[in-house]
Amino acid sequence: MGKCILVIDDEEYIRRMIGFVLEGSGFDVLQASSTNDGLEIMRTSRPDVITLDLMMPEQSGLDLLAAKQADPDIRDIPTIVITAVGIQADLDVAEQLGASMTLNKPFSQRQLIDTIRSVLDC
Repeated sequence: MGKCILVIDDEEYIRRMIGFVLEGSGFDVLQASSTNDGLEIMRTSRPDVITLDLMMPEQSGLDLLAAKQADPDIRDIPTIVITAVGIQADLDVAEQLGASMTLNKPFSQRQLIDTIRSVLDC
């Protein structure tokens, strides 16, 4: 069984594309379309890595990072922040809230896999 990656993004196309690429590289993939669903999956399934879109409709990715940081059971799950905007202030806050790395949209399949492997140290 491969490492498990949780993909949190409100855009179905992005979730599916990331999932397809990751599964093709041997990872198991879980998906969430909201921060609330993402938190629930983190707590019940304990993925090895999370990819998290910052721009979410109900709660931002920063809100999820803050909730994750406050929960000792999931705090240490590495999180890769994915952003199209790349506002430095948001990226700084994400880092303060424990984000492991940042990946800017658009990104290549190779960049995605390399970033995840870097975070997993494999």
